[in-house]
Amino acid sequence: MNLAGKIVTGIIKGMIDTSCRIDDRELEKIPYKGPALIMFNHTNFLEVPLLYTHLLPRPVSGLAKEESWKIPLYGFLARQWNGVPIRRGTADMNAFRKISDVLKQGRMLALAPEGTRNKTGILKKAYPGIITMAIQNNVPIIPFAHYGSENFWENFKRFKRTDFTIRIGKPFFIEPGEERISGQVRKDLLFAIMVQLAKILPEEYRGEYSDIDSADEKHLRFLEEGTYSPESPIPLWQK
Repeated sequence: MNLAGKIVTGIIKGMIDTSCRIDDRELEKIPYKGPALIMFNHTNFLEVPLLYTHLLPRPVSGLAKEESWKIPLYGFLARQWNGVPIRRGTADMNAFRKISDVLKQGRMLALAPEGTRNKTGILKKAYPGIITMAIQNNVPIIPFAHYGSENFWENFKRFKRTDFTIRIGKPFFIEPGEERISGQVRKDLLFAIMVQLAKILPEEYRGEYSDIDSADEKHLRFLEEGTYSPESPIPLWQK
C-alpha cells in the first residue's frame, strides 16, 4: 500500500469508527498469520472497509466483482487493498488462479458466498465457489458474521451511531475424503458451510440457513483455538 492508500485507509477507518459503535472483541479469534478464507455475510457497503481496516495488520485481500475496478474510489481501494476481481455468474478461472496466488503468499482472502448484498442482513442462498477455493488450496475457512449494519442509513439520517456487532466462528477445513463431490454432496457441503455463519448470528438473521440442526458436518474438520494446521508450516493462531 502506498502513502496515499495509507492516508485514505486511515480516513475511512476514522469515519467508520465515528459513525458506528463496533463490537469487535472477537476479532482476536482470527489468526495473525497463515492463509485462510474469511467468509462473511454481505449486507451493505460498510462491512468490506470495516473488515479490512479492523483486521490490520493481518495480511488480507478481498474478492470483489470486476465492475468495482471501473468506479474511481472503489477501484483505487481495490488496488490498494490487494483486491482480486471476479466475473460474477461465470466460472472465472483467471480469478481462481489469482486467489491461489494470494493464498500461497500467506494472505487471507475475504469473500461473501452470497455473492451480492442482502440489504436486510438476513442470509440469502449462497454460491458454491468457496468449496472449490478451500479444497484446491487446502486452506481453512473462518466464519465472520456481523449484524446491525442494515440500520446504517436510517441511523445516519437521524445522526445516530449504528451498533455493529462482529462474531467469529470456529475455523474449519473441508475434507471430502475419497467421496466424489457430486451435485448433491456439493449442495450439502454448501449448506453445512453457511450454517457456520448462521450459528453465530441471532436467529432472526439466519434466513435460508435457519435449520442449523439439519446440517451434515461430516466433511468439516474444525480447529480449536491454539491448534495448528497440519497441512501448512505456518501456525494459524500465532501473532
